Amino acid sequence: MMQAFLSDLVMRFEGLENQLNILDAATGDGDHGATILKGLKAAAAATDAPDKAFRRAAGGASGSLFAVVIAALDKAQAGDDLGAALAQAAERITMLGQAKPGDKTMLDALIPASKAASPQAAAQAAANGRDATREMAAKRGRAKYVEGAGVGHVDAGAPSIAEILAAFAEYSETAP
Repeated sequence: MMQAFLSDLVMRFEGLENQLNILDAATGDGDHGATILKGLKAAAAATDAPDKAFRRAAGGASGSLFAVVIAALDKAQAGDDLGAALAQAAERITMLGQAKPGDKTMLDALIPASKAASPQAAAQAAANGRDATREMAAKRGRAKYVEGAGVGHVDAGAPSIAEILAAFAEYSETAP
């Protein structure tokens, strides 16, 4: 079932790749959409351990951080509590990236989602967190070095988290 979800996610991100690259170009190196899509394609093709396939294919910091989210969704799909799985993912990402809420990172979408009671509520919380990054000053990553620390721009990782969780919510409604 996780492979079906990941295959659907690949199609979703094929449509978002350019938009995410443009978002990332404002505060980063402009390849976020391409990187996430590369990782998702590998994860969808993997016969096991989609998180490891994602990490190897995507590479870099994004590969490592988003692989943690893929692993959390794999656990949730297998029956673990989604909120607990996302909370563990957020803790791991905090440790790996040395970021915290309010630093204008993917965590600003992921942490609120981890506190939600359902996949649909998690998707909405992630979307709200994504939107909140627009007015934050970046304290981590490349965005902290751009003029104004990225204020006025949405962090590229936060929309990816929001999209992944929106897709997971849709998938959870239709999965057998």
